[in-house]
Amino acid sequence: MRFLDIDLDAFLSDVEHWPEGGRLDAESFHPWAEDRLREFMERQCGLSRSAPIDGWFVTNHDGAFDVMRNIVEGGSGPLEIVHVDAHADLGMGDLSWVDLIKRVGSPLEDRREPVRASEGLNLGSWLAYAVAAEFICDLTYVYPKGWGDDLPPIYFPKGDKTAGYLDMKSFTRVGLPMMGSSPDYHALCELDPDFALPPVPFRMVTLDDYAAAAPFDVGLLCHSPNYTPETSDRLIPIIGEYIRFKPESAA
Repeated sequence: MRFLDIDLDAFLSDVEHWPEGGRLDAESFHPWAEDRLREFMERQCGLSRSAPIDGWFVTNHDGAFDVMRNIVEGGSGPLEIVHVDAHADLGMGDLSWVDLIKRVGSPLEDRREPVRASEGLNLGSWLAYAVAAEFICDLTYVYPKGWGDDLPPIYFPKGDKTAGYLDMKSFTRVGLPMMGSSPDYHALCELDPDFALPPVPFRMVTLDDYAAAAPFDVGLLCHSPNYTPETSDRLIPIIGEYIRFKPESAA
């Protein structure tokens, strides 16, 4: 199943990485024009207002983890995800990797019920947890030009972010190299893991250059109010013409 995962913050003139709470300043962050958004949805993603795909609307992006779990556990099998976002959501800048390098070796049911915390599954790390939960068999990261540099090396083979696949692995041995109270991140990137999941193909492409390789089956839009200005909300009903949000979606 092909899943189009969109964050509203992808369609802004700039990117915010460390919001201070509340909506962004509309004078500094300008949303896309309607015609540019429709071009992306129609020409680049292959969607149509006359035949919208089913989907979900979530307030914060960690809600996508729950949507994907329900789909996969409902019998779809792993998903091909196209992640349209100003952020990779793989945990760059937080300590969720400390949890994941242990959790990846856990039973599948535990990986699908992770702890939600600043050092666990959160708004910025949920996608890494979805990969670890084996919800995803293929991942494309579609990002604004000039950005896309937020990939944690720990999730790539020997830290090589150009490898073309995600390498989710676990380190459980005694005597790991340490940096203070945490494992030494850069040393781990060079170590062979104690356990690894099957590799997940991964590629990156800018918003301007993206072209869907095949039709989408379902879609999701994340509002991300802390990463968007109020003026971007006018784009939500436009996207809703192409993705038919389920009534139970979070408003």
